[in-house]
Amino acid sequence: MDVRTKDIAALGRRVAAHQDAALERLARPRAADRLQAIYRKEAALSLRERAAPSRRRLGFALAAACVAASALFFVALSRPRDALTYRVDGSPGVVGRWVAADASRVGLDFSDGSRVDLAPGTRARVTEVGPLGAGVLLERGSLHVRVVHRDDTRWVVAGGPFEVHVIGTEFDVTWDTEAEELAVSMSAGRVRVLGSCVEPPGRAVAAPESIRLTCAAPRAAAPQAPPPAPDPEASPPADPPALPPSASAAAPAQAAPPSPPARAEAPSAAVPAGGWRAHLAAGKLAEALADVELLGIDVVLERAAGAELVELGSAARLARKPDVAARFYQTARARFAGSDAAAVAAYHLGRMAFDGRGAWAEAERWFAVYLAERPRGALAPEALGRSLECARNLKLHARARELAARYLAAYPNGAHAGLAATIAGGAD
Repeated sequence: MDVRTKDIAALGRRVAAHQDAALERLARPRAADRLQAIYRKEAALSLRERAAPSRRRLGFALAAACVAASALFFVALSRPRDALTYRVDGSPGVVGRWVAADASRVGLDFSDGSRVDLAPGTRARVTEVGPLGAGVLLERGSLHVRVVHRDDTRWVVAGGPFEVHVIGTEFDVTWDTEAEELAVSMSAGRVRVLGSCVEPPGRAVAAPESIRLTCAAPRAAAPQAPPPAPDPEASPPADPPALPPSASAAAPAQAAPPSPPARAEAPSAAVPAGGWRAHLAAGKLAEALADVELLGIDVVLERAAGAELVELGSAARLARKPDVAARFYQTARARFAGSDAAAVAAYHLGRMAFDGRGAWAEAERWFAVYLAERPRGALAPEALGRSLECARNLKLHARARELAARYLAAYPNGAHAGLAATIAGGAD
């Protein structure tokens, strides 16, 4: 190291020593004071952060609020809705109770705003209600139905073997018990008609369409009866055995046979040959029954075909002549055992016991006969449903539960499904 370098190093040491001495003479805060200053600074920063939160923290807060609102929304959606209620002309309605409209219309107002009007002569009942809709069973007559549209609405109007499934629409529906025919006339919207004789997935009907459906055997079956049957009424000699009661009632001592048949013809003078058949074919049941009574019920019981006997029995039932109706139905079963007519006659005998006399045990026996003879018949859903009602009314709890299980398995969406579910669940 040369002389110049040594001098520079010595000068640097002297300058450093002077600086250290100057720093020692400066006032330095105590360690406690320095810590307090640090604490005050941190507190000030914290206050500013709470007064004006950062965007990130604000975003987190908004997200949390959205999550909370969504949770409340889904809780509200998942909360079960109450079942509909309804009123019958202003009075509280009772599920399962028959409503009959005699001389004037009767209105059923539902809590969702829907309405069902029964035309005069109509008999119906609400079979079930739920949060999404109701089930209505049309026993006979016509309904005007206006269902308020909602995406999840579920309404069913049943008539005979048919079910009209409704989402939201307005229409008229008629169930003709004698012709076993359902008529639907659309005013607005669209429905789907299901039935044992309707191919899946059912028949769609949209406004302004109208349809008629039946699962019954064609009425053309009536004229298939042997053509000679009406002939004795006009020409007795052609079939002498046809009028044995009248012939025997005439003077048996007569030597000449033509005279007694001439007197036996007297009752039919006012009745054209085959007149009651023509009235049946035209659906004029009252006129057909009047002709039969004028001609003689015993005569027709021997000559009528099975379907004719059933129709005449229904005519007598509607005329409030149950004894006469029972004779026609029983004769159909005796003369045409095993036929469709015999099975339908059993069903109607059950209906008479059910509706007319409240004879639940007798009614269930006849419904059981129908179900045994026609387990997949057009009237099977109604026969099984009414059997269930009979067992419930008789307080045969085990039998009712058995029938309820059968009904739910066969007709889970049927008119009696609500009652069946209640009984199957143990509420007898």
